[in-house]
Amino acid sequence: MKEMTIVVDQELVLTQTILREAGLHGPLRLVISQGEIRIVPETPTAAENVVQELAGCLGQEPATAYDFHLKLGGFYEAR
Repeated sequence: MKEMTIVVDQELVLTQTILREAGLHGPLRLVISQGEIRIVPETPTAAENVVQELAGCLGQEPATAYDFHLKLGGFYEAR
């Protein structure tokens, strides 16, 4: 763990070296609350996870080759 004390009288700039030392790379998210700013890795949203899961599957195989966990109800109804 490394600590630094700074006086902020202008913009605060974090270099890539500092971010790498903290293990932070790729997309990042700032979480801002009273008296605290946290920098955390950005996690993919649920929609992005679904897109990654389905990436490349359609177009090479028919859609019937995949189970999308849909339950069929009445006529043309998927739940």
